[in-house]
Amino acid sequence: MATAAQILETSSVKRDLAPTIRKMAMQYPELSNSEIARTVGCSHQNVSEVLANFLAGTSPEALREFQESKADIYDAIQHRLLLSVTQEKIDKTKTMEAVTAAAILEDKARLVRGQATGINVNILLDVVDAMRQKSKPV
Repeated sequence: MATAAQILETSSVKRDLAPTIRKMAMQYPELSNSEIARTVGCSHQNVSEVLANFLAGTSPEALREFQESKADIYDAIQHRLLLSVTQEKIDKTKTMEAVTAAAILEDKARLVRGQATGINVNILLDVVDAMRQKSKPV
């Protein structure tokens, strides 16, 4: 993990400190806004405004938890999308949007996990068919 000084050094433009402020706040949650302001050389108010816009009402802890669980969240959304595929939706051809979304989520989940992202479309269609078969009443 980079130190606060190293983060500051990587800030290329003094006038655009927002990325540095956001990075410091996420990597060093123990720093107060005043401490971040002193480190980057701006006002406490500037730090507060940057973080308020960045977090938009979300706590830094919630954001970190989301980042750590992102692949699992993508998997859960993908699962719900695939379960929503019905014959009626297939007949209306807009299902391609759901399948595309599921494929994108698969790619992103694999990317976040550091796995290969090249996936055969036929495999994804087999997954849709299997999910549809599983959700049919017996």
